[in-house]
This record gives sequence, structure tokens and C-alpha cells, in this order.
Amino acid sequence: MNITEFLIDLQARHDEATARAGELRSQIEGLTAALAETEARLADLATTRKVIAELAPTGGGDQADPLESTTAYQAIVNAFNQHPDQAFKVRELHELLGMRTDGRA
Repeated sequence: MNITEFLIDLQARHDEATARAGELRSQIEGLTAALAETEARLADLATTRKVIAELAPTGGGDQADPLESTTAYQAIVNAFNQHPDQAFKVRELHELLGMRTDGRA
């Protein structure tokens, strides 16, 4: 193998590596965007869990009527179903459902 053939082979390998690096950069960009979307969804789900936990009975002495709990739960589920793209703050959800907003739920 002479120097010219060696340099041609080296350039071909360089071109292949450059193309592969470009492909990997594209994959990284796509994965980064997907990760950001998933992390935002996780934050929304954590907020939802927190809201529902605050509205759910705690098992203390002042247990709510099971029918009332089911009704409140269904109202919360309906609110999220009617507004699937909206992230609610606790106060906003309470106001939407006509619940008290003056203190802890």
C-alpha cells in the first residue's frame, strides 16, 4: 500500500466517522427533547398525585362519607379529563370544583 492509497483510506474512515458523529448528534437532540417532555409529564403527575393526596381522607377521626369521597374523586377525574392539557395548581382545581380555597384541603 502506497502513501496515496493510505491517505485515501484514512480520508474514507474520517468521512465515515464524521457521518456517524452527525447521526449520533441527531439522536442525542431527539433524546434530549423526549427527556424534557417526559420530565415535564412526571412533574405534572407529581402535582396531580399531591392534589389528590391532599383531597383524599387521611384515615383520621374525621373520615369523610365514602360516597362523598367518591364524588369528590370523580369530580377531580372529570376536571382532568375535561382539561387534559392543563396543569392545575391546587387552588385552581379547588376553584374549578367549587371547593374551599381558604386553608388546607
